[in-house]
Amino acid sequence: MLRETLRESGKGDLHVFAYGSLAWRPGFRFQGRWPALVRGYARRLCVRSFHYRGTPEKPGLVFGLDSGGSCAGAVFRAAAAEKEQVARYLFRREMFANVYCPRFVLARPLTQNKGGKKSRAIRALAFVARREHPQFAPPMPEEEALEIIRSCRGVGGGNREYILNTLSHLREMGVSCPTLERLGKRL
Repeated sequence: MLRETLRESGKGDLHVFAYGSLAWRPGFRFQGRWPALVRGYARRLCVRSFHYRGTPEKPGLVFGLDSGGSCAGAVFRAAAAEKEQVARYLFRREMFANVYCPRFVLARPLTQNKGGKKSRAIRALAFVARREHPQFAPPMPEEEALEIIRSCRGVGGGNREYILNTLSHLREMGVSCPTLERLGKRL
């Protein structure tokens, strides 16, 4: 899957769309970062975390891109010379449980270019939640999600901390997500 993704990325730099912890803890060197919008996918708490934000006995909830709606996040640009290294790192980080599927999406920058015109959409690698995976969490009442978030912890820290860090860093970039804002206020 890694080889296929690298082949599909073409020549030149690798762009990566981030919508959760990758937005505030990318873990790879990048040449640029800017806010962007992806249509056709929404950021949802739809992945049960058995490792980073929970345990197998008490799974947390983390964000996944799920079909429908739109999602504002960050696009990172990794230099072409480091594309394979960055892709390998991302696959180790995001694909260890195979709950995500690597997919190229069109990400439209939320900022204008130097001429004051809207920038064109960029093909960016994103990790989309696989609905058929056992860790996929279907929609649940907000109260149930909040109870999980407040009580779960994994090797990456508390589930609550993950949500609030995501919210904080998206705000710093000028990215707004009403659902995430509401969750943040309740936490």
